[in-house]
Amino acid sequence: MKRILLGTVTIVGALAAMYIGVTGAFFSDTETSTGNTFAAGAIDLLVDNESYYNGNVCAETAPDSGIWQWQGNALFPVPGTECDTSWELDNLTGHLFFNFTDIKPDDEGEDTISLHVNTNDAYMCMNIALTENDDNNTTEPEGLVDPTANPDTEWDGELAQTLQMVWWADDSDNVLEHGETILTGDGTVVGGVETLFNLASTSGPFVVALADSENNVWDPQNPGPVPGEETRYIGKAWCFGTLTISPVPFDTGVSPAVDPGVLCDGTLLGNETQTDSALLDVTFDAVQARNNPDFVCLEDECTFNEQVDLLVATAKFENPEVTTAQNWDVFGSPVDGWNVDWRGDIPATFGPQNRPAVANLEYHEGVLGAAFEGDQYAELDSDWGGPSDAGTGEPASVSIYRNFVTVPGAQYLLKYHFSPRPNTPAADNNLEAKVEGVALNTTGPTAGGGAIAWSEIVVPFIAGDASTEIRFTDLGTANSLGTFLDNVRLYQISCPVVQ
Repeated sequence: MKRILLGTVTIVGALAAMYIGVTGAFFSDTETSTGNTFAAGAIDLLVDNESYYNGNVCAETAPDSGIWQWQGNALFPVPGTECDTSWELDNLTGHLFFNFTDIKPDDEGEDTISLHVNTNDAYMCMNIALTENDDNNTTEPEGLVDPTANPDTEWDGELAQTLQMVWWADDSDNVLEHGETILTGDGTVVGGVETLFNLASTSGPFVVALADSENNVWDPQNPGPVPGEETRYIGKAWCFGTLTISPVPFDTGVSPAVDPGVLCDGTLLGNETQTDSALLDVTFDAVQARNNPDFVCLEDECTFNEQVDLLVATAKFENPEVTTAQNWDVFGSPVDGWNVDWRGDIPATFGPQNRPAVANLEYHEGVLGAAFEGDQYAELDSDWGGPSDAGTGEPASVSIYRNFVTVPGAQYLLKYHFSPRPNTPAADNNLEAKVEGVALNTTGPTAGGGAIAWSEIVVPFIAGDASTEIRFTDLGTANSLGTFLDNVRLYQISCPVVQ
């Protein structure tokens, strides 16, 4: 019986060994994919610039211009001009399209910008913004025809108004030809010239949709992106004087040294621009086109630059300086750029007192609290005699006004801070703001609490003329108490112009 059992065990062990071996012998196949990868593509915009100044090639060292002229019976090369506004394909870091620091009337320049996007199709946008137009100082000849430079503003110059420009979609020869799309002005041969000031300041930055879902300046009939690895060209010409468009026949341009397609005449300019300078920013954007079918270079968006206050440092009630022990004083019109009138509906006598013929504006320097900005603010229910006069309660409400240079049709924001005089009834504190005789805001009547409580008022308006009057009037009870005003500012709203 034992022998039979042992045999049975042996058989079972053999079967187990056979089962394990059969498992590894089934048909099989293995395929492996290694190195699976996601890698982002690139939109890399590279730019170069070929610049001419007064007909000569512009480079860091005066090169051979590549142009030859006959002198007698021999050909001689025309030398280039030493400057730094030409460069090979590169990023824009450190490069300047305009860097001319000693220009004279009748000077001119022509450039061709090339735009190259690596690999992928891309939309392209251009933005030009004037950031400074400064009358840096005043020479004796300039002083005879132009006011002394204002050190407190970077916007008192005339240079940007006398630099005229035209920009166009070029074919790489630096020459304006018939049939090439003009980007400035109204886009025509007749109306394509603009001053730098009008181009990139008065109505906002100059934004050009070079190629987006709705535009293509090189192929207007076929809007859309620029294919990857293809180059497109933008031409620009400027003149310190009067620039006239005179395009050469299509596909015949040689170089600006032969015929730039524009004419420059600076003979009518005077001395107003001596020592002036203008600064501008030029920006190019490239945006992926794939999966972005509706891209446009600019949505409707209007902004204002809080660094460009048309009041600058003047008219902020900081001058003259209050020096009295009482910390307040009155100053006869005009005061710090403001003209002052007595309010027209109030009497000119008060008991035995006669009102001064010249209206006074009252300044405080901390007498009832801190100014919102700077050290001083104005009280528009003023005073007839000042702190040395014992009389009180006289009808001394005033209206202050001044005129600003504005652009007809442009949008502006007037901003200022109002506070009721502390511890006075509401009837004493009522401020009216008028623009060109139209009341656009009335703040009050507002009772004054125990401390100055400044609130900001924002008044938008559209200029109707080249000069605009802004006027503030105290409408409160005329009793020499009430209506504080401070921190008056004026901004132009920029609504970028899309071409």
